[in-house]
Amino acid sequence: MADSARHDARRRAREQRRRKLRHDLHGLVSSSPIAGRTRASAGLLWRAPVWLITLLMAVVLVGVITFGSFRSTGRPAQPAITVSPSASPTPSVSQTPVVAPQTMAPTGEDLADLQAQVAAIENRYGVRVGLAVSGIAPVGAQLDATWTAGSATSGPALGTIDLPIALAVLNLNPVPSNITYLLAKSISGSSLSGDEALYSFLGNGEEAATRTNAVLRAYGDQNTTVATSTARQDVPAFSQTDWPVAPQAQMAGQLWCSSDAWYAVSRMHYFDDDHAYGFGSVVGSYLRTSDGVDDNGNPVVRQMAIIPNANGDRIGVGLVVNGARDKLDDVKAAADAVAGRVYFGAVGFDGGHC
Repeated sequence: MADSARHDARRRAREQRRRKLRHDLHGLVSSSPIAGRTRASAGLLWRAPVWLITLLMAVVLVGVITFGSFRSTGRPAQPAITVSPSASPTPSVSQTPVVAPQTMAPTGEDLADLQAQVAAIENRYGVRVGLAVSGIAPVGAQLDATWTAGSATSGPALGTIDLPIALAVLNLNPVPSNITYLLAKSISGSSLSGDEALYSFLGNGEEAATRTNAVLRAYGDQNTTVATSTARQDVPAFSQTDWPVAPQAQMAGQLWCSSDAWYAVSRMHYFDDDHAYGFGSVVGSYLRTSDGVDDNGNPVVRQMAIIPNANGDRIGVGLVVNGARDKLDDVKAAADAVAGRVYFGAVGFDGGHC
């Protein structure tokens, strides 16, 4: 009996210690300033009217949206396009001051190797290549000397001339009400009829050429002049403009820096499978491809592109490939080969930034 009594006494003592410990912990937590403030805030929120709670939630939501809208995307902003159904737009070409070029010659053994590789491509496919690469630069400026390769330096612009045409149309006040459709058809869809529709908004042949020439001058091309006549009956005269690859590449590099041009440039990111060869095979490319024939019936491919190189830097590219009659497949294969070499080899451009 004595042992049982001692055992009961120890059990009661343990229970008393546990109750005291729980009581002390509860008092400590309940008396802390943090707990008090938390209970007070919760009580205030619970007693607040519904309209006040709704207002607070709206303020928080607006703050989140505003913060997200000001985050940088790393891309030029797409300009707001104001359209009007007016049938008689008044043309107005905005003149961008031309910045005096401050050029640095691209450096690196990769560029020397690339010139030799382009020559080898010409021999392999029986084509003539004209290639130009330019660094990214502000509109009207040039931070790197344009690098060229191949035995050709120029050729008919074909459909690539619709990019300066599109910028001239975007300078109209007001712009055509169906501008989105027109840009998608001409640039993304590589439609010759779309190009002609765009061009028609610039006035008659001489007026349209003058406005397009003004865009070329604003981007630093002082020599290219849009053709207003051609002996060929199957193509519009403007498509036969002789456009050297060097100023075309320079314009491509400057387009990347132009927020005013971004509405047109964005259309270069979408192209169909039929035009996805050459620089269209480079992931992340912005591209305008056009193919046709020269005055002798030989196939010609033109490409104007903004692509990333192997270092992840953007570069502007102008390309012309001329082939033998009925050898369009060889011309496209040569464009593929050139694009692959440019991606890895055109990495010596130090001034490429907006």
